[in-house]
Amino acid sequence: MSEDRHPAATGVLAAWVLDACPWDEAAAVGEHVEACRPCAGETRRARNTAGLLAAAVALPPPPGLRDVVLSAARRRRAPGVPLVPAEGLAMAYAEQISSMDRLLGSLDDAHWRMPVPRYASVRDLVVHLAGNDAMVAADLGITSRNRPAISMVDPHGPSEEEERRSVDNPSDHRDAGTREVWHAQARALVRGVSQDSRLLEREASLAGGARVKASGRNALVQRTFETWTHADDIRATLGRPAEPPRGEHLRFIVELGTGLLPRALHALGRHHPGRTARLRLTGTGASEWLVPLAPGEGPGRPDVTVVATAEDFCRLLADRIAPGAFPHHADGDPGIVDDLLRAAATLGCD
Repeated sequence: MSEDRHPAATGVLAAWVLDACPWDEAAAVGEHVEACRPCAGETRRARNTAGLLAAAVALPPPPGLRDVVLSAARRRRAPGVPLVPAEGLAMAYAEQISSMDRLLGSLDDAHWRMPVPRYASVRDLVVHLAGNDAMVAADLGITSRNRPAISMVDPHGPSEEEERRSVDNPSDHRDAGTREVWHAQARALVRGVSQDSRLLEREASLAGGARVKASGRNALVQRTFETWTHADDIRATLGRPAEPPRGEHLRFIVELGTGLLPRALHALGRHHPGRTARLRLTGTGASEWLVPLAPGEGPGRPDVTVVATAEDFCRLLADRIAPGAFPHHADGDPGIVDDLLRAAATLGCD
């Protein structure tokens, strides 16, 4: 910047001090300031003034801002828990989809109409599962590319014509369509998050009695959890053995449950501010967790310890084992332990 342009330099100094100049103009002003004592002095005064103005207008944050920010952060990931890669979460869900699909493919017409716990029939259970999958897919902006054009829910049951066709031609019934709708929706969800892992950072609704918002990561883990739970519901009704997920995938489910427990305790009026529970889970998926017993708090020194298998704890979360029948060993205040187990049993997806 030449000396004859020196008077004009002061007109852009304020913008330059605030990094508001285009890069080429900023470079020219910077060179001028280095060589010009008056402009260097003006620059120092401008910076001091900017600092004073910033201090003068600084306001304390709203009282509830900290809790809001921390709550949003904890919905995305529990404190101190490493981030599981998207492909690991998608694989866990895909394995349960394949397991459920093989199970449904082995059923005959009578099996589809058989009542299962909490549902009038296997078909109603699969309709429920597909609806929860669709809710998460919609929240994440994922649609099935191969959605069959059938009605998933008919509150009046099959019509006389549908029943007649089912008797005349067993292959022509709604059960295969129900399976196809569920499978297409579930596979679309896996495909969507596998192709764009950023979708897992969006908020999505968790299934269950209370519509809780959580990260897409947690919602995908819940899809894994619910698909496994309902597949085992069907197996139990058929007298077949349970098929739990692999240990790593059980830990995903435990992480989801322990992250939700503080709010579940509060919702039941059974929270214990300033207290912490230690979960020592054994067997497949063995792990240890410290759980604050009130929302908005971090874990501290454990006040109670609960020892159980990881699989049994996941079944407690699904409300497939009642708190009073949950096999465990506990140390500490029995009342706190009872509150913890009762809150855990509310975190199922039915």
